[in-house]
Amino acid sequence: MKHKHIILILLSLVLFIVSACEINQLNSAEDHYKNQRYAAAIQELDNYIQTAENGALITRSEILRSQCYYELGLRAIQVENWDLSIKFLKLANSEEADKVLANVYKTLADKALEEGNLELSFNLVNAILREIPQSELTPEMLSRRIGFLLDTFIDYEQAWQDYKILYNNYPNNVYEVAARKQIAKIVPSRMDYARRLYTAGYYSDALNILFELQQYPVGDQQTINQLICEAYMGQAENSLNQQKYLEAERLFRIAIQYDPSKRVEIEKRIEQMASLFVQKGDEYVRQRDYDNALIHYQKAFEIIPEYSPAKQAIARLNTIKENVARANELSLQAEKAELAGKYDEALKLYRQANNLDSRPEFTTKITQMQNLLEAQADPVAFTKRIINQYKGGIINTRIQKQKQELLKMFDPSEVYDSGWKIMITSNPLKYEARYDLITPTVSYYYVWLVNLRDRSIVPLNKLSEKTME
Repeated sequence: MKHKHIILILLSLVLFIVSACEINQLNSAEDHYKNQRYAAAIQELDNYIQTAENGALITRSEILRSQCYYELGLRAIQVENWDLSIKFLKLANSEEADKVLANVYKTLADKALEEGNLELSFNLVNAILREIPQSELTPEMLSRRIGFLLDTFIDYEQAWQDYKILYNNYPNNVYEVAARKQIAKIVPSRMDYARRLYTAGYYSDALNILFELQQYPVGDQQTINQLICEAYMGQAENSLNQQKYLEAERLFRIAIQYDPSKRVEIEKRIEQMASLFVQKGDEYVRQRDYDNALIHYQKAFEIIPEYSPAKQAIARLNTIKENVARANELSLQAEKAELAGKYDEALKLYRQANNLDSRPEFTTKITQMQNLLEAQADPVAFTKRIINQYKGGIINTRIQKQKQELLKMFDPSEVYDSGWKIMITSNPLKYEARYDLITPTVSYYYVWLVNLRDRSIVPLNKLSEKTME
């Protein structure tokens, strides 16, 4: 225990001696500083900082060294040794030195500008903004750089970025207000670029530019809002072309918010869009797809609630569906009457069904019932009438023409004309129609099968077939 105590005493003594030496070195450097021997002070402080062990004293030494460099920088400024002053002030690395450094840069920038060295002046402005961003000169330098970018170096995009920084950090500052007039030169071109973008279909890119312009007190806000409205309208039309009707309606509504003067035009377009659903529903009705028709009519309400044309279309659809159902019932009744041979009753029922729901099959049935009634009254006369009326009487005309040719070749007494011979077949609704032209050397035998139900005529030999062509 006794030996440990002695060791601790010795260690404490050593530390005291070391601290005393360090303090003496620091005091020496401070003495040089007080007597304005800054270079000597810096040399001693550099040596001390490299070997010192006391953290607090090292920090104190670094602060003193910074102050020495600062004072040297001020001396260099007094003799206008600008390069040396910049070097010393950078080595000082303090807020106080940075403030002076910014003023040095500004002085040199002003001098270069007076001498017409625009590039050097521009570079010095950049140095302030890059090296001392928190300087009180920053608003002025940003405004000055905007001028350079607009008028000398023609970099409009960077000028716009600088203005955004200026406004975002120093709104209504005297230099920000002055910069508004400068930056206003390029606002029309940015708006025109946005217009070209949305005209070409790049709606999001265009809107990003316009929304950004809207955040700053440059450009005519009404014009910007009108362009935003146009961009949304274009986007809505694009969605409409892709049949994204609900998305189109949403975009049209947004457009109105930015330019209320377009309300009438846009609401008319929205109504036209709602009418597209009605038109599509009508198309499904014509295709007899009533379920899809109803779905499209109802979609119109999602665009315009209580849309009157859609309500009227749904009412018409319900009537049509009722008529179709009733027509089907009448058709079944007509078929039963037809099977029972009650053609007069069947004709009446088919006509009623067709009035409710006009269909090709009903039209065909009506014609057939009329044929059957005529066949029922006088089948032979009806068969002759069918033959005589075929293609405007072409069959009779050609038979008579053939007869005239034979009369040129033979004596009338040698030409036998059988006239029309109508004969029933095994089917009570099908009759054979014959006509013979006979001479001593050549004869013509015409024969057709006539269907009284549908008035169709079928030739039963090549000669008859040719006569019908």
